[in-house]
Amino acid sequence: MAKLATFYGIEMSMRPELNERHHRAHVHARYNEYTAVFDVLTREILVKGKKGFPNDQEAMVKSWIAIHEKELMANWESLNTSGEYFKIAPLY
Repeated sequence: MAKLATFYGIEMSMRPELNERHHRAHVHARYNEYTAVFDVLTREILVKGKKGFPNDQEAMVKSWIAIHEKELMANWESLNTSGEYFKIAPLY
């Protein structure tokens, strides 16, 4: 999994789709024992972990995605074509 950024205890990552591509561009967020998967373009939560995802951290992740949408889409394409990715600035 490609670790893109960490801010306020939230780890943001992306993993390449092996074999056939069928998902929308998305990022994985982890905050302590909480996890969620966010759509890059709509910023909606696609999947929440068993414990859900805290509201404050959800808002921060959505803000970070909005700020870095173009970089996230470039990473999505690069990761799925060449396997390469680049880090993205954290939320300050």
